[in-house]
Amino acid sequence: MDYLLSTGDVAKLFGVTPDAVLKWIKKGKLPATRTAGGHYRVSREACSALGLEDTNGSEAAPATRTERDRERPPQRCWEYFGQQGAPPQTCLNCLVYQARAQHCYKLAELAGEAGCGHNFCTSNCQECPFYRACHGMATAVLVISRDEALTHRLERHTDDSRVNLRVANSGYESATLIGTFRPAVVVMDSDLPEVRDGLLAESIARDDRVPGVRVFVACREGDQEAVTRLGMPTLTAPFTAEQVEQLAESVASPGRRAAGDAA
Repeated sequence: MDYLLSTGDVAKLFGVTPDAVLKWIKKGKLPATRTAGGHYRVSREACSALGLEDTNGSEAAPATRTERDRERPPQRCWEYFGQQGAPPQTCLNCLVYQARAQHCYKLAELAGEAGCGHNFCTSNCQECPFYRACHGMATAVLVISRDEALTHRLERHTDDSRVNLRVANSGYESATLIGTFRPAVVVMDSDLPEVRDGLLAESIARDDRVPGVRVFVACREGDQEAVTRLGMPTLTAPFTAEQVEQLAESVASPGRRAAGDAA
């Protein structure tokens, strides 16, 4: 019987991130099955057929720099310029670092000279290597729902160039993802008890790994009273890939109001 690998195992074999493996699966490049809990599993035969790793574990040619850059996990500017996650000394007094902002250039747009310290961009953000590396990247969105039909539709139809989508089927699974995925947007489905009782929203709000994250609640029929008590922006569940893309766009362009925002 062929041993099935998790997306994390496959990522280690290929020398890429788990996000890259998920994209291969969604695009049909890498056959995979799904467990009852919604996790993907990949056979070694499928890995070998993809041509990146043979069944004996011999390493294939590494991905190009462009491919690796495109699939890299999100970073913040002080991590990009720092060493092993430690910020450079010059960043310690910067408002971007102190606020743990996701993107320094977005804060600079909103706050002008009060934003970033311009330590690495000599005249404007467009000349900064971090900006050039990250600008135009898809917005990271985490959807937390146990509705498999909904999450499957989102994975099939969401535009990868606009949204870097990950899904979790519980608050516990979302907590394990947040540390490495760092979503800019989280959509929580009220079909989960930890969403309706407010515990998950409180947990994410207190998580210093995702400062400034935008959190939305997808409200199911019959859950209106519980969701209203949360006092958070909402959209109606089940929602569409287009709505997820609009939420991502609202973060990428701060001046725009997100579709589904509560009044």
